[in-house]
Amino acid sequence: MTASERLAALDAALAVLACPVCLRPLERDGGALRCGAGHAFDVARQGYAALATGSAVPGDTAPMVRARADFLAAGHYARVAAAVAAAVPDEARWVADLASGPGTYLAAVLDARPAARGVALDASAPAIRLAAAAHPRAAAATAPVRSRVPLADGSIDAALIVFGPRDGAELDRVLAPGGTAVVVVPEPEHLAALREPFGTLGVAPDKEQRLLDRMRPLRLVAEERLRSAAVLPPDDLARVVLMGPNGHHLDHDDVRATAAALGPLEVEVSVRVARFAR
Repeated sequence: MTASERLAALDAALAVLACPVCLRPLERDGGALRCGAGHAFDVARQGYAALATGSAVPGDTAPMVRARADFLAAGHYARVAAAVAAAVPDEARWVADLASGPGTYLAAVLDARPAARGVALDASAPAIRLAAAAHPRAAAATAPVRSRVPLADGSIDAALIVFGPRDGAELDRVLAPGGTAVVVVPEPEHLAALREPFGTLGVAPDKEQRLLDRMRPLRLVAEERLRSAAVLPPDDLARVVLMGPNGHHLDHDDVRATAAALGPLEVEVSVRVARFAR
């Protein structure tokens, strides 16, 4: 995508983006976005908006983002992306991907919904630099995703939360009447073969109830469980370990060395794709 195409996508997304400070509408003034209250935010040369206002939660680092982008490009989660796209209603016109990473899942949705537009939001600037180029109909912005997100009330027809933090009250605010939230969470068996050799984080046994609690007041209307086996070569073993929260606390060189010693390893991909309605 060219710089002008990215700016065009960002300009279109001003229909749904809002000031992260006061939630007023935004307008682009050259290289900045401004609201009526005088708050201003830079537009990066890569075509994304810098709407992050500071967070105690660190975004993914550049190496973590690259690991995620390369792993997803290899197609190991293609079934997950297809299920996410299928869960978005045909009539959706604006789709927001919260904690979007490089924008892979949003791009899959937009490919399947030619009339839709999207906006990718993530706390990580390296992730959003990639998301800004993920799809011609997708805009991107750095933004908090664990608290108030910079989206106008009732502006979004569908929200994607794929392995990301969930806030039902905030989703209830930004979703249009009848809007849909598509949430992907790992099952206890997901990538379980990696826990002993790499010391990766496990899945809480009460994950299902915690999801329902965090998504209130939205109601669960459908869910699908996806299970498959994948044989991962050493490079992708290291990538899948480092592309998530483990990437913040594990030594990257040690992970690569362990992956090389293991060789190709079969892992289980086991996730739940849940659809919630406003």
